Amino acid sequence: MVKLESVIDLEVKDIEGDRLDCDDYVFVKLGEPVPVKPQDYSFNLQSPLPSQALAVSEQSQLIFVAHSDGFCVARTEAVIESAKEIKDKGSGSSIQELSVVDVPIANVRILALSTDSSTLAASVGSDVHFFYVRSLLNKKREPSFTRSLSGSSSVKDVRWRKKKDNSYVVLSSDGKLYHGAAEGPLKDVMDGVDAVEWSVKGNSIAVARKNTLSLLSSKFKERLRMSLSFKSWIDDSGVDCTVKVDSIRWVRPDCIVLGCFQLTADGKEESFMVQVIGSKEGKITENDCGRYLCFSRCKVAFWHILVYTI
Repeated sequence: MVKLESVIDLEVKDIEGDRLDCDDYVFVKLGEPVPVKPQDYSFNLQSPLPSQALAVSEQSQLIFVAHSDGFCVARTEAVIESAKEIKDKGSGSSIQELSVVDVPIANVRILALSTDSSTLAASVGSDVHFFYVRSLLNKKREPSFTRSLSGSSSVKDVRWRKKKDNSYVVLSSDGKLYHGAAEGPLKDVMDGVDAVEWSVKGNSIAVARKNTLSLLSSKFKERLRMSLSFKSWIDDSGVDCTVKVDSIRWVRPDCIVLGCFQLTADGKEESFMVQVIGSKEGKITENDCGRYLCFSRCKVAFWHILVYTI
């Protein structure tokens, strides 16, 4: 186990984000885009715009889409058929018209589906409403239960554990991290958190706090701490600024991706950067001290996509 007073300094390599063509994936466009609602609509600009407006269940063949007045649940096959109809005939049904249920809950910011596709979390302000998918399919529009944050903060992120125990973490806009499981209460576990993510198998948690990235056990015990470096980015900007980690994605056992904002002295978001932390040993754990590389300055990532329309 790593002593918490020892912080790992990452070996940083600056990369300007050159485009690398890849033919490993083929994206096939199915018909034409399907409107969410029959008529044009806009979100309430007085409230935060949705940060995660779409959730997809491959297991249940369902999509969940947020709109200005709530969210819709529709069968994937029906949406695909409508996309083809729009292409062939010039018109077709919207997702709202195809929906199994349309839930009236305004100002949804996040839709997050549990790993086993049994529960949908929908955040509104400081509340997280939980809907059982089986109840939605039975056209029940009320949440099965709701959990609320303390104080005046709002929900910034909801991350389900990548195991079938249906536990999750909620991050508030003022940096408080909460943990919940099933229908139990939320537990306040940490302050000063900028971003959070579960590991690929759900055994660990990555937490960004200021200029450090900590790896925690599933019991929220710190196992490893890395020092993040943004010096070259700040020096190149030529302005008085700071860098804040906004999001984390633990995409592979050996790779963590950080999305970072450059903030000016008055708190405005100036630009965005991606840092990729990789392990030389094929897996990021607390036992691989000093064996990490950090690839930075990937300001823009491009994929050269060949789209086939059918």
